[in-house]
Amino acid sequence: MYTMEQAEQLAADFLRAKHSGSEDEVALYGDDENRAKKGEFFYFAWQGAKYIATGDDTYFLYGTTHISVHGETGECRFLSIHECFSVDPFNRRAN
Repeated sequence: MYTMEQAEQLAADFLRAKHSGSEDEVALYGDDENRAKKGEFFYFAWQGAKYIATGDDTYFLYGTTHISVHGETGECRFLSIHECFSVDPFNRRAN
């Protein structure tokens, strides 16, 4: 079983590998609001590094920006928009 910190490192490595060679530098958010554990999965939000640092919408990357990490296997993958809405990993939807 992975810990939150171990899962976060796996997600960061996965993100780095998937975006190597891209002109956009990306990173996981570094705060607790953008990471969670639900059931068997850990969830992490990511975004353009410049957007995270500045909050300037000019640097905002559009699309699905969530990664899931399986707590037992460590398998990482990007979530689809439908999965993000269904899982609501960070409980941001109004009820």
